[in-house]
Amino acid sequence: MIITLLLCWLTLPYRIATSQSSQPHPVDAMTGTWVLDRSLSEGLTGGLNGAEIQLVVERQGVELSVEQVVRIRGRQVPAQPLRYRLDGRDSTAEVVRPLAGTLELAARLLEKGRVLDLKSTISGDDQGKPITLETRETWELIEKGAQLQIVRVREWNGRTQQSKLVFRRP
Repeated sequence: MIITLLLCWLTLPYRIATSQSSQPHPVDAMTGTWVLDRSLSEGLTGGLNGAEIQLVVERQGVELSVEQVVRIRGRQVPAQPLRYRLDGRDSTAEVVRPLAGTLELAARLLEKGRVLDLKSTISGDDQGKPITLETRETWELIEKGAQLQIVRVREWNGRTQQSKLVFRRP
């Protein structure tokens, strides 16, 4: 009896970890490769207006990797995946775009895991003037999971730019 209790107590952390990892995470339905559907999207500006945009989303444990692959006139723009933490802790990434520096990343789930809120903030120097750029994205599956809608709001120096990006599976 004591041996059985001892074995149960010793294996409890393993049983808890494996039972939690076998449960699907709310963002799992958002993972995979997505292609921008320009006809359903709004507010694309600059080079993105005519670009091919693909979103590659992966989850490993508590880390969500998001890579935006952009091709302008058939040429791929250099990019790197951003890694957000899904456990409530912030993360950082060293980037050269949109500004060179350290990008602060935060992610949280809203509406019982149905909506993903991503925030990135970077401060730097733009032509000799200090600038802080904050981007907030709200991700939501629509059309019974066939499409991923991202509402993106970017704010810097008192200016705001908003766009709605709708992606579908290739």
